[in-house]
Amino acid sequence: MNKLLSIKLLTLLMFFGASNVVLAQQVSGTIFDDSSQPLPGVSIVIKGTSIGTTADFDGKYSIKANKGDVLVITYVGFNSKEITVTGNVLNVTMQAGVALDEVILVGNRSKPRTILDSPVPIDNIGVDELRNTGQPTIDKMLTYKVPSFNSTNQAISDATAHFDPADLRGLGPSRTLVLVNGKRKNQSALVYINDTPGKGEVGVDLKSIPAAAIERIEVLRDGASAQYGSDAIAGVINMVLKKNVEYTTVNASTGVTTEGDGFNFGVDLNTAINIGDNGGYLNFTVGYYEQDKTNRAGTPGDDVLFGVAANDPT
Repeated sequence: MNKLLSIKLLTLLMFFGASNVVLAQQVSGTIFDDSSQPLPGVSIVIKGTSIGTTADFDGKYSIKANKGDVLVITYVGFNSKEITVTGNVLNVTMQAGVALDEVILVGNRSKPRTILDSPVPIDNIGVDELRNTGQPTIDKMLTYKVPSFNSTNQAISDATAHFDPADLRGLGPSRTLVLVNGKRKNQSALVYINDTPGKGEVGVDLKSIPAAAIERIEVLRDGASAQYGSDAIAGVINMVLKKNVEYTTVNASTGVTTEGDGFNFGVDLNTAINIGDNGGYLNFTVGYYEQDKTNRAGTPGDDVLFGVAANDPT
């Protein structure tokens, strides 16, 4: 009797096990977006389990699941979806969800001034913001407004002292492409040969354009070489000049060092006149800048390296 009961119980367990095997089925299908295009890499997971798979390059997937199981389907940029298994084929259409529509730069040391509807960030700096730095020339203004731009005065460096090497992102001066109204500005014929930044390269004399002539400056860093070529590896600086202006503007500035030397004075004027009756105009800008010398050399001493005495007349 007990033996017969054991056989019946074993048969019953085998029946339930076979039922589970029969109920499990291979579910397959294709994942589409809301424009009926296949979505590759979509995640499909059976809810409440760790069993899952991903869609292939054509959006197709295959997973073993029981009838009544819930498939949780997720993909970046689309609303997640839950589908109950009712058959062997389940095609799913995903609906687009919240997508990134702008890029915000953080930590640029100033209020937001970046174009957000561009594939890459572009700094757009107005002339008023540049003048607020208190610097006399464009290269110095950019040094205080663009974190990755550097230009410092070069003393006792022959012709290099006439205009300072300026670099973007720590690369050489010739790696930065300077544009004026979208046209390439000529580089100087001077090669930096002294022990200064940019040694062995050439650069652009940014001081040659008065600040009064500029409406705004655009600075592109990321991806610049892909758009403008190998001479824009560090980035692009585009100076947009003023067009027709309603008023004549005159700006004057002056300053001196804390030691009482290095007095500087600058003045510039911008105006425009109309030409013809079809909106023609002619814009004039004149700038003048002068700076006295500074001397921090102190009293000359012996040249220990080459054995030259301090009072050597040569």
